[in-house]
Amino acid sequence: MFGEEKISSNESEGAFTEFVEEQLDELIENVVNEGDLTSIGDRGSDIIVEMDDIEVPTFVYENEGGSGQGSGKGPGKEGGGKMRFSLPFNKLMELISSVLDLPNLTKEGKGKIKEVSYEFKTFGQVGVILDKKRTFKRALRTNLGMGTYNPQTGQYDVQIRRRDKRYKLPERVEKPKFKAVVFYMGDISYSTYGERLELEKRLVNFTQNWLDYNYGPGNVEHRFFVHDMDAYEVQANDFYNVSNMGGTQAAAVFELVFQVAFNEYDTTGTNFYAFYFGDGELFDDDARRILETLEESMRPLFNRVGIVEVQPGRLSLLNRQVATRFSRDPVVRLSEINDKRETIDVIKTLFGVQ
Repeated sequence: MFGEEKISSNESEGAFTEFVEEQLDELIENVVNEGDLTSIGDRGSDIIVEMDDIEVPTFVYENEGGSGQGSGKGPGKEGGGKMRFSLPFNKLMELISSVLDLPNLTKEGKGKIKEVSYEFKTFGQVGVILDKKRTFKRALRTNLGMGTYNPQTGQYDVQIRRRDKRYKLPERVEKPKFKAVVFYMGDISYSTYGERLELEKRLVNFTQNWLDYNYGPGNVEHRFFVHDMDAYEVQANDFYNVSNMGGTQAAAVFELVFQVAFNEYDTTGTNFYAFYFGDGELFDDDARRILETLEESMRPLFNRVGIVEVQPGRLSLLNRQVATRFSRDPVVRLSEINDKRETIDVIKTLFGVQ
């Protein structure tokens, strides 16, 4: 048809790639600006991204004789023109950590937690090791476009030009060197429900994903502890569902977590993390005992200890008391959260460069 504009396969591929990148940018923007971590999904799983503003193609099939045709439904047509694609978990975490400027974690006194190696995982137009398969595919595409390869006319030669060549390039790969264990500590003596519960879940979920991403799948153990007047270890599913048993003494859970870390793990080869969530209210000699445990026991052993006051009230003194000795400390990090829009600020405080 005269005057009809056509788009090449390369151009259409580029346009689609650009569209996907815009969708990812929007997803990351929601994470950063709105504290919306729901897109991260289950721990370590690929992320399903659903796109709305796309017109799904309709395919038309023609018989050899040209006498008949049938139309096939494009993917997702019945669902209102939505298209879904899978984004690898590591890719999403890489994008988020880049935007948030979160550093690689370190093991105090042991150097980086990751061993560096180089693998041939990327490809370029210059190099030493020729990737024959990719080179042939690109050369075939070029020859088809130029008409020099046309089986229908008996032309089977595939000419390989310099621009078609693709070489294997080494890529820096960081692999986990140490095992890590993370202790999540929760105060069940205050009203943990509704928005408070959702705020805690968001932070715990991101922490699990972030540490799994840093150390690699299967290299991180996640353990959960709660406290009222005493401290207990619970299953992950019970962390938010344990009934209130009465009063509160936060020091008990800090002391128990240290004992578990010291007695059950090799302290020279394990990375320890601990994160506490509660309203921050203190009673009796709680503050003194927590400061002693932090200063004498946990800080020398742990990579990071985070204390987050969740919707604190006028009696919330935990962070103020701990700050008297650990203000702007590289290991002990203090924060508070009142609504989901503060989620990213808390994450930066817990994991960013101090």
